[in-house]
Amino acid sequence: MSHPHQYISLVTSLPHLGDLFTRKEVPISQFRLKQRLSMLEDEHEHLLKELVEITAWAGVARYDADLEVIARAKQVMDDLKDYPDLQHLVGTRMETRTLIAALRRRHAGQETPGDVAAWGYGRWSGRIRANWSDPSFGLGHFMPWIAEAHRLMRAGDHIALERLTLTQVFRQLDHYGALHEFDFEAVAIYVLRWVIVERWSRYGEEDAKARLQALVAAALGETETPTPIAVENDLLSDKTPSFEGASS
Repeated sequence: MSHPHQYISLVTSLPHLGDLFTRKEVPISQFRLKQRLSMLEDEHEHLLKELVEITAWAGVARYDADLEVIARAKQVMDDLKDYPDLQHLVGTRMETRTLIAALRRRHAGQETPGDVAAWGYGRWSGRIRANWSDPSFGLGHFMPWIAEAHRLMRAGDHIALERLTLTQVFRQLDHYGALHEFDFEAVAIYVLRWVIVERWSRYGEEDAKARLQALVAAALGETETPTPIAVENDLLSDKTPSFEGASS
């Protein structure tokens, strides 16, 4: 932004989103949000679009392979070199997606993880490989949500599984959001939160089931859809009505 006061004006113009799952409608429309974001400098607008793209299901769906998604995530993190907290957000999101992808692959009947490096990202690839038969991949002592995700997946409770996954993402955003107030990072984190709240406001059980079935089919190689570690949402572009690009 040209002047620090623009950050203050922009951030203070954004309404409080509230807690996750508590709103049936988002407090600011996509149209109004895009109007407010016009206050960003061109460089920041570009970085925000990259960030939203790589953290969204719609954004990565056009890639043909997980390795392309991983390479794109690394490129985005390089572009965010001046914003380490946003880099960490991308990395943590990719790791969460990797864990969910591993659960889905195992649930679909895959007896071994195969080459985790070909479809996964981050710190937990070795744990996943070494503890494939463990419900939490050997991570349950400090990431208990993985065991719960395993249980919900086996029970076929798609809505609860989606809520659990989105809750983990929201917690990640809350952690880094607490570190920023009137800067570009604060705006970017707000937009990523908005994507999740907006997504949930139009979420339906049939959509969840259809999406899960498509992901499982893709993981088994039954469709041309990539088997993305990107298991999530839709949001940020110039299209209407969807902003395209961010989510779980």
